[in-house]
Amino acid sequence: MSSIPTLDGITSQMVQTDRLTMHVLSSGPADGTAVLFVHGNVSSATFWEETMLALPAGFRGIAPDLRGYGRTEPKPIDATLGLGDMVADLHALAQALGLGRYHIVGHSMGGGIVMKYAIAHAAELRSITLVDTMSPYGYGGSKGTDGAMTYDDGAPSGI
Repeated sequence: MSSIPTLDGITSQMVQTDRLTMHVLSSGPADGTAVLFVHGNVSSATFWEETMLALPAGFRGIAPDLRGYGRTEPKPIDATLGLGDMVADLHALAQALGLGRYHIVGHSMGGGIVMKYAIAHAAELRSITLVDTMSPYGYGGSKGTDGAMTYDDGAPSGI
């Protein structure tokens, strides 16, 4: 797969986690306070490059391509888990990078992932920031405040 050029100040690397191999863009000092950026649908880590470069001194920007996006491994997703596979992928990445406590930012679909992530891993987070987000339960295959599946197979109910 061809590589998308990155802006000056952004580094690109492949990170092996215990779930899959993820493509990750980063900026800032390796020992800086980490800010994990999660892109939306029909996007990639590249979406966050300018934002990462605008972080104040002492912050480390980290933006992975989600499963099946950009250069990250295109493993199947279990629809019955909603956004669960992507939440687990991000947690595996945070563990692989040894992030400790960090800030997390999500846009669009990434915002839904971030909300679900915060429910599961609140103790790891310093803050969450949501930008034009979707539901933490996925693409409309859920109902109610508890996110119960509309259909047994997790399929969306349509638009």
